[in-house]
Amino acid sequence: MKRRSQLKVLPIAATILALSLATACGNAGSTKDKGSTAPVATADSKEPVKVTLWTPMNPNAKAVVKSLNELPMVKEWAKKTNVTFDFQHSSGNTPQDDIQQYGVMVASNNLPDSMLWSWNSVQGGTSKMFKDGTIIKLNDLIEKNAPNLKKILDANPQIAKQVKSDNGDIYVMPHLKVGQYGQYKTFSGMIIRQDWLEELGLKAPETVDEWETVLKAFKEKKGAIPFTLNKSTAIGGFDFAGAYGVSNAFYIDNGKVKFGPIQPEYKQYLTTMQKWYKEGLIDPDFASNDGKTMDSKVTSGKAGAFYGYIGGSIGTYSPALQKTDPKAKLAPVQYPVLKKGDEPKFVQASWEYDNIGTVITSANKHAAETVKALDYLYSEEGAMLKNFGIEGQTYTKVDGQPKYTDLILKNPDNLPISQAMAKYFIANYGFSGLDDDRYNDQYYQLQSQKDAVKLYAKYANNAYKVLLPPVALTPDEAKESAKIMNDVSTLLSEQVTKVVMGAAKIEDFDKAVEQFKKMNIDRATDIYQAATDRYNKR
Repeated sequence: MKRRSQLKVLPIAATILALSLATACGNAGSTKDKGSTAPVATADSKEPVKVTLWTPMNPNAKAVVKSLNELPMVKEWAKKTNVTFDFQHSSGNTPQDDIQQYGVMVASNNLPDSMLWSWNSVQGGTSKMFKDGTIIKLNDLIEKNAPNLKKILDANPQIAKQVKSDNGDIYVMPHLKVGQYGQYKTFSGMIIRQDWLEELGLKAPETVDEWETVLKAFKEKKGAIPFTLNKSTAIGGFDFAGAYGVSNAFYIDNGKVKFGPIQPEYKQYLTTMQKWYKEGLIDPDFASNDGKTMDSKVTSGKAGAFYGYIGGSIGTYSPALQKTDPKAKLAPVQYPVLKKGDEPKFVQASWEYDNIGTVITSANKHAAETVKALDYLYSEEGAMLKNFGIEGQTYTKVDGQPKYTDLILKNPDNLPISQAMAKYFIANYGFSGLDDDRYNDQYYQLQSQKDAVKLYAKYANNAYKVLLPPVALTPDEAKESAKIMNDVSTLLSEQVTKVVMGAAKIEDFDKAVEQFKKMNIDRATDIYQAATDRYNKR
């Protein structure tokens, strides 16, 4: 599963509390001076090198291996680079668990040599980690030991802009989507029961009014839950708010940062959602549904439409549905708009750099060798190994193009493609190095998945006009905004739920807006505006 865009509401209270443990004791993370940089060396040693790498394990990998050390791709990587990465994994089951374990690790001064993660999970990000002495700066190390990554950054200023901090420092060996084989930027969107549309003589909805017509038909003629969602996406920005020209969090409007829920259009969105809930067009249990509950509702044929992923939703739900109903058919639907012919803007899209990558800690005695080994994954040969595994085992060349073998596509242990991949190599989740879309071409085997790729990508570029760029907050900004957004996010979730369910009137949301302002939402907006301005000047 790919990372979601920044249209989400910011972290919840548990996340902030866990992060405070990491940041409060950050100075204990290193015996070096704050902001230290390891001596630059060229990795020319012929002696085998072993370095530790801490990272939470992707769920697909966790289902089939105990450690990434078991992957044939990882073993081959060590042979190619003379560097062995000894993976250490978080034992947590949730992102909050991972954050807490990271905090304990840093606070106890028990640092691995390197760490790979989504670094927007850490309050203050990599700039704060460098200031605290937890990680080192990589500019000179990349210059001397990472020719493949350097070539990419030099040739793609827009990517370099995303990877660098405001002052030009580089702290991470990034996960990148670049060039000919890095075109996929959209991995999720609206999904609907196409067989029901055909049965009822309906077309795929485009406008909010057309959606209402379709959802009513699903309720009245199919006895279904017309639109289902779970509590994590209920106000996460992936519903109908974008049709009204606002996000559920921070977004860009003609260069200015705005917070969607305090805009007048947000009340229009809530009015529609309240009406739909009252009419039974939205899952009555949306506020309590977890992922498993939603999965059950979709795969049992009770749900007519939902927000989901090309791989993890269409690819998983379709076969499950068809076991009991061979005629069941899921299809992608475009994000809704208010007026026919308008183009959606608030669609899911990812940047070339998604804030996932490997940092080198101040405890690493082989920083040059580590950077050089990671740089292999930005080469053509290394990217092939990362995305397709070992030739002859997990892929072969057909007309010059890599094609997965039956070990992946028709796994003898009946593993889903996503898990078969994860047992042998690293393709369908974030890791340092380059992505290669040719894996997606095979990962998405169903025609509905191939259709979704094209449909969701149609307006993906519009998202970059409204998405917050991958900004970097200063440590002080991060601390201040986290405190504000912790309170705002909690109140927003409560009030949206009450209004949609009819427990509060639409007019009552004005009081919530007043409260957001008392919580200093305007100050948080100013912080993100300043960070955006700095980003644009990089």
